[in-house]
Amino acid sequence: MGSTVCDLGVAARVVQDSKVLLVKEGRGRYQGRWSLPKGSVDVNEDPETAVLRELLEETGTGGNIIGLAAVRSTSNNGMPAVFLCYDVHANTQNNFTNTDEISETRWLALNELKTLDWVSETMHNLAIEALAGPRMSIQSHKPLSKYDKPYYVYSVNKHSGYLS
Repeated sequence: MGSTVCDLGVAARVVQDSKVLLVKEGRGRYQGRWSLPKGSVDVNEDPETAVLRELLEETGTGGNIIGLAAVRSTSNNGMPAVFLCYDVHANTQNNFTNTDEISETRWLALNELKTLDWVSETMHNLAIEALAGPRMSIQSHKPLSKYDKPYYVYSVNKHSGYLS
């Protein structure tokens, strides 16, 4: 089996008290626009580690992955581009200090989302879905593996389903 170079990104969808955690971009082409905490997967890093790292770096919030919420795939300049959005449960919150990358973090309710300038329609829709009703995440299972590293399999089965 061959391999393909891929642009791989992740986002954390964190909901607490009927509000979703969002970040406002502090620089770059999306400066001043809102999104879920997000970023790229580094070399030698699995997506699950990357999403929790990005969440902590961008918001000061630690968490545990609940499941996989969405996958967006496309092609950018002839290269596959895949974006994984995880539902994450916040388990710690530190005081966030604005950085050059992120200028603001906020917990926002559903009725506040439509007034924001978004990084993308995908981010906007993922935030709406998080608050508009029951969320469904594809659950992770760690199968027995001959490998000495984390190995995750996400699947839908009759025991997984809607999360509150």
